[in-house]
Amino acid sequence: MKKVGVVIAVERDEVIIRAQRESSCGSCAGKSACGTLGSWDIKKKDKNDYDIRLPNVLNAKQGDVVTVEVPDQLILTASMTFYGYPVLAFLISGGLSFQMAESLGLSGDLFSAVGGLLGAGVIWAWLMKRPNLMQMPEMVEVQQQSPY
Repeated sequence: MKKVGVVIAVERDEVIIRAQRESSCGSCAGKSACGTLGSWDIKKKDKNDYDIRLPNVLNAKQGDVVTVEVPDQLILTASMTFYGYPVLAFLISGGLSFQMAESLGLSGDLFSAVGGLLGAGVIWAWLMKRPNLMQMPEMVEVQQQSPY
């Protein structure tokens, strides 16, 4: 998916690009919770505009119109990474905790719940420490140079 936006600021080696939400998003049921562009540094300005912070790989200047390419599989990958893996860890560590507690003659329910929460928490914390786990969007073209 490609998005077009305008560079509104240049900060060191990064740019802040203002982009608009697609018109097709208007009929989507998940539009209020969706940033469309994923989980990077995105700030909502109004119901249609978003500011995106990206590395300035093309030496864009303030006022330039740029194209940002968003990997098509990003939303699916992000969902699986930040929701699927912790749930999977919860189930596996909860099951293992239950089996260990039962083999020791203890009540497996409490140990299963605690073990599941610990497993999910450990995986979630590990994922939060690895921000480069997914392919991020990148600026691919400067369509129109600013007159400045």
